[in-house]
Amino acid sequence: MTEYFSKWTWMRIAQLVVGIIFLGNYFDEGGFFNIAFGGMMFLQAALNWGCFSSKGCSTSNYNNKNSKNYQDEDIEFEEVV
Repeated sequence: MTEYFSKWTWMRIAQLVVGIIFLGNYFDEGGFFNIAFGGMMFLQAALNWGCFSSKGCSTSNYNNKNSKNYQDEDIEFEEVV
């Protein structure tokens, strides 16, 4: 369990706190927005899902030096009749 919490950043903790605040507000006042937004924020923080970072959902542009660069390969085509 300590390994799970050791990987948490301040952004993930803030997301969890915001989710708990909105869920608490739902139980006090009701409202669809509170349950939807609070539930989404809470689940993203607890399960480490979603795109809650400055990088968004983009994939890594890391280029492995050992991988082949397919743009430099000569491609042979065969005519099919």
